[in-house]
Amino acid sequence: MTNNFFKSALLRWLLPALLALLLSACAGAGSNRLIAEGKIGVTVSAVSHYGKGIGIGDFYINGQWGGVLYDGWGGGGSTVCCVSLPHTTSTPTMVIVKWKTYRTAVTEERWHEATVPVHFAVPPGDGYGLVVHFLPGHRVEIWYAGEGTGSPDYPGPAYPRGPAPDYVPLPDEKPEPGKGK
Repeated sequence: MTNNFFKSALLRWLLPALLALLLSACAGAGSNRLIAEGKIGVTVSAVSHYGKGIGIGDFYINGQWGGVLYDGWGGGGSTVCCVSLPHTTSTPTMVIVKWKTYRTAVTEERWHEATVPVHFAVPPGDGYGLVVHFLPGHRVEIWYAGEGTGSPDYPGPAYPRGPAPDYVPLPDEKPEPGKGK
């Protein structure tokens, strides 16, 4: 009986404490020793504006994994924690985004990289999290706003709606089968 009581107490007290400690990894700068002084950890989500027939295998922001978008139109990946940003911004905050696109119809995978500014619509710490927008032509925009992409007040690119357009390959990419070039 004593052994079962000990196991029960362990599960009831130790595991929740351990879980709370692990979840604190994405807490604000004051309580998170994993984030450098003067920085905050923010969540990351992504939206693809490419069109149909292309996906994003993986993407990274400043070397931190950001997720996967299986579809080239809309959201798809999960929200990931955390990317480190300055707690205050007086100069542009630049980040390096690296992502892999794939098109199964033409068996093509490519890595892309861009250094882009973070567009702050609200001060760091007051927002919804970072949203990475993958745009046609392998361009990227990153927004940190007080609202999510579904809000009419979201300042970044509008969330893709309606049927996805065909992906339009750039001149150095393989054409889709049957579409000729």
